[in-house]
Amino acid sequence: MSNPVLIFGASGGIGSAIARRLAQDGMKLVLHGRRRDRLDALAAELGGDVVTVQAGDLTDPVAVSEVVARLTQAHGKIGGAVFSVATPFPNLLAHRTPWSAFQEQLDGQLKALHTIATACFPLLADTGETTRFVVLSSEAVIGQPPIKRAPYVAAKAAMTAYAQTIAQEWLKRGIRVHIVAPGLVKTDLVASMPDEYLQTVAAEMPEKRLTSAADVANFVSFLFTDAADPLYGITLQVSRGIRK
Repeated sequence: MSNPVLIFGASGGIGSAIARRLAQDGMKLVLHGRRRDRLDALAAELGGDVVTVQAGDLTDPVAVSEVVARLTQAHGKIGGAVFSVATPFPNLLAHRTPWSAFQEQLDGQLKALHTIATACFPLLADTGETTRFVVLSSEAVIGQPPIKRAPYVAAKAAMTAYAQTIAQEWLKRGIRVHIVAPGLVKTDLVASMPDEYLQTVAAEMPEKRLTSAADVANFVSFLFTDAADPLYGITLQVSRGIRK
């Protein structure tokens, strides 16, 4: 792949793992992240053809378009993009959760995805080779959702439906949209959850362990191969089995 892959959320636990894995595959990367210190450290670790960018508010079309304009000037097109963006959420029962928490999650997930997809489409479409847009969802949208995560689950469900829609709309323009639904991964996103709860979840898994960021990154690496062509538009669960 001659054109770079743009990773949104590369300063997070899963996003940084994806960046490391794709770099191992020899891909050129453009990394976006909220945490400048983590982003710079990751770029220094990876070396090579790694560029970092910050877009500020990912729900702001102007801010995102400025990043994309710089990429267009430098590369013309991109080989793919990864949306691995999430924000912490309150662990409250749904009826005790203020609407502001729902709005924050909807903005940070669905609106940000729409803004990024709109800006990235011209760089992904009609390149003469298959390009890929990988969206990180959650296993929480599959089957019965967990309690006390209503804003997060609702936003991820809306985002997943959006990704399933553009997967159909973009196919004829040479873009395959892949949706990855990781199991519970121990990252900053779940830092507010008690360790006892995470240990309980791990104990109820077939392998007595949680999904790792590396598990997700390895699967995303596979999605950037031709072997993954049939898997566009499908919500693909990566969770090391089903919780009992």
